[in-house]
Formats: sequence, structure tokens, C-alpha cells
Amino acid sequence: MNDHHSSKIDAAKRLAELRQENAEPTAETAHAGIDFEAVEERPAFSILSADRQRKVMVEFRWKQGNAKALAYSYLVALDFDPSEGIAGDFSGYTVKIAGRNLRPLFEGLVAQRVAVVREMDDLQAEANVEDGETVVLKIEVKEVE
Repeated sequence: MNDHHSSKIDAAKRLAELRQENAEPTAETAHAGIDFEAVEERPAFSILSADRQRKVMVEFRWKQGNAKALAYSYLVALDFDPSEGIAGDFSGYTVKIAGRNLRPLFEGLVAQRVAVVREMDDLQAEANVEDGETVVLKIEVKEVE
């Protein structure tokens, strides 16, 4: 037998042993050979830490708990105006994001690395977000008619 074939047999034997013992694989063995990148969390949005990891969809979360996810593959255009916010065309939906210091969020959206955009109310933002951080105060997603 060649080494490639025997390694598949060894993996299959180990899997069978785990199933017989009803044992869960350890974190070390479960993630062996898989390279995970950490996700950076910010109050207003989360962004992937590596350019090579792009998101398939971006999720918009409102402060009431509702959410909507749109595919990056339908993102046609993004506009950024510091006084107005971010405007996006998702080929069938328009998205408007208002807040403060939105430039980092805009750059993350352009790079397709933003996983979640979170809306928060103004009082919560003042109490919990440091000056200079990105704050999303309003998200509007409308279907184009």
C-alpha cells in the first residue's frame, strides 16, 4: 500500500474507534490541519482579520433583534459621505447606514470582510463606545420596486 492510501485507512479506523467509544474528539484533534482566523469584534461591526477570508453574506442587525443578510455577490456599489453615511446597492435592495466614524466600516464592506453590522441607540453608544470608534445608529434596508 502507498502512504496516501494507508493514511486514509488510519483516519477511518480512528473515526470508527471514536464512534464506538461515543467519545467526542478533542479540540486539538477536531481542528487538526484547519487554519482558523480570529474574528475581530467591535460594537458596530465585526470584521475578518485576514484578506483571504471573505464573507459570502453580510448580516445587518437592528437593535430590536431583527436581522437581514444580503449576499456580497449582489453588491453593485457602495458610496461613502461622512455627513450622510454609507449607501449601498445590493441589486434588488438599497442599504443606508448612518452613524459616526463610518470610514472603517466602509473599508471593510469594500473588502467584503464585514460579517455583521450592528445598530445601536445613541444613549447606548455614548455609554459603551469610546470616542473615535465606529457607531452605527441607523440601518435601512429597502427592497427596490
